[in-house]
Amino acid sequence: MVTIEDIANKSGVAISTVSRALSDSPKISAKTKERIKKIAQDMGYTPNFAARNLTQSESNMVGVVFQPQAEDSAENVFSMQLLFGINSQLVARQYLLTTATGSNWSEVYNAVKMMVEAGQVRRFILLYTVENDPISELLRENNARVVVTGEPEQANDVLYVDNDNRRAGEEATRQLVGHFNLKAPLLVRTLADWRYERNREIGFHIAQPDSQVLSLPLDFQAQKQVLESYFKLHHEIDGIIASDDKIGYLARNQAQAHLPTHPKLPTIAFNRSEYARLGGKDFYSVDVLPRSLGSEAVRLLFNDQRSVLEQTKATSVIVPYRLPEFCDETW
Repeated sequence: MVTIEDIANKSGVAISTVSRALSDSPKISAKTKERIKKIAQDMGYTPNFAARNLTQSESNMVGVVFQPQAEDSAENVFSMQLLFGINSQLVARQYLLTTATGSNWSEVYNAVKMMVEAGQVRRFILLYTVENDPISELLRENNARVVVTGEPEQANDVLYVDNDNRRAGEEATRQLVGHFNLKAPLLVRTLADWRYERNREIGFHIAQPDSQVLSLPLDFQAQKQVLESYFKLHHEIDGIIASDDKIGYLARNQAQAHLPTHPKLPTIAFNRSEYARLGGKDFYSVDVLPRSLGSEAVRLLFNDQRSVLEQTKATSVIVPYRLPEFCDETW
């Protein structure tokens, strides 16, 4: 079994230098770290995580915290893509991923508390943003480093990654309206107070100041009823911009069932999920690149471990989005 001492002898440096290099210490130059890591890899070195945890106040784990959700939630698909991006970066840093989940906030809070107190986890990525969050307060009290996905309500001293959802909402609206020469597009979102929905609505209004917005309740059956009633009264609607693919898919299906004038409305939504694929022709979706969001969240999380010259002062990273190509077939 290859040890740190073996690597030190091979590379001609002190054992402490090898240890710091393999831990990405900012005290070691990037060139030296790269050389030592290459030697360690060539020798087949495998780090002893258990021993490392005993000698450090911080474990080699990053906690990823989910908001409470049902097991069959559509948000799970988006979250899994985020996790793929997060894990790809953690593996490269020799860190492990551990998750905190639950069906309510109390369960999630207790899971995070256990990570901090028993697991010595000091780095976290929150897959949500809410005001007055007790979990965020718990992590601040324990001097944890935290990155959130999504723009927080108050961005002061909060590290976060997100898309430019205002601009995405504006560009998606202009693209759909221009391509299909729409006269009465409708934005469909939920009544939930999610920042990304608000920002996409703002972008929609920049592109279409006088167009209508329909906010749906969170219950699926109630959403269907609201959409049915709306389309029966508003035959002028000729296109849909939706806050996400699931909402867009439901809205267009209800339009097809209850809107006699324009049954197959051209639609653009967000997330490029399976719902967009099911939407078929004239259903378009903006790819918000969730894997990139996850990768950038990790890079920002470990920015403090870079050397002084390599560190950035950025407290946020805005990840590009990808607009769909408009053609006869979406997929």
